[in-house]
Amino acid sequence: MSPVLGQRVITAIVMLIVLYAGTAWLSPAAYAGFLSLIMLPALLEWAEFIGLQRKRDKMLWLLLVTTVLIPILIMLVLPGGVPSSTGVAIVSAVAMLYWFVVFWLIRDYPQGQQRWDSPWKIGVMGVISLLPTWVGLFYLKILDPSGLLVFCLIGMVSIVDIGAYFSGRAWGKAKLAPTLSPKKSWAGFWGGLASCAALTSAILAWVHISIQPLSVDLWILLLVAAMLLAVFSVVGDLFESMLKRHRGMKDSGRLLPGHGGFLDRIDSLMAATPVFVLALVILSQVLTVI
Repeated sequence: MSPVLGQRVITAIVMLIVLYAGTAWLSPAAYAGFLSLIMLPALLEWAEFIGLQRKRDKMLWLLLVTTVLIPILIMLVLPGGVPSSTGVAIVSAVAMLYWFVVFWLIRDYPQGQQRWDSPWKIGVMGVISLLPTWVGLFYLKILDPSGLLVFCLIGMVSIVDIGAYFSGRAWGKAKLAPTLSPKKSWAGFWGGLASCAALTSAILAWVHISIQPLSVDLWILLLVAAMLLAVFSVVGDLFESMLKRHRGMKDSGRLLPGHGGFLDRIDSLMAATPVFVLALVILSQVLTVI
């Protein structure tokens, strides 16, 4: 094993242990703090995308995001301390619309980068990218304190990346986005989607057998949602690549040895979380009606 690969493996194991402990063992209130600690380095890395260099400017950026987050949480949480499904659904739906816009920006790169090439626009994009992720992950923990839903989401995002890696290595000749990510291929893209479809089918089969029977229409709808999640996860990855290329950066940071920065690890998750959460809200409403 090469030193770099060994570094990546050790870092990945540590991250998985920390993620499992924080998600499965903490109470929802403590988990909110855990999420905030996770988002802190991501926000600091986003400050580099904005072009903020001085510590004072970075602290002002963190204060701004916190100022935006607190009113959102106050509006979303009901008197009993339970997040409003409707409010979370609205946040997720708005975030999904944003990621459709991001897809258009990616397709228009580099010719159209003047449309978003300003510090305040990149800052707004950071807020819309990260805050719905925080809200979505917190909502999943509230729904299931064991953390199972969070792990399902992370598993679906990870399987897209794994499927893309192996299918891309085997058949990846036609490049997906050579300007942004030369290693990504169309074979990897379709392999990621197929892997996500397989995992989702297994999860739905378990729900159908163990929890509640699902109709064929609902099964198809959720598979379509999983495919959209897979596409969005690729969009999130390419979006971060676009911002790094724009700033002339190889990695978003150096916090994670062998992996780069924190945003390098959660870029796909940022785009996939709103899809997963919105599909889950719709599913819960349908099952309640049934």
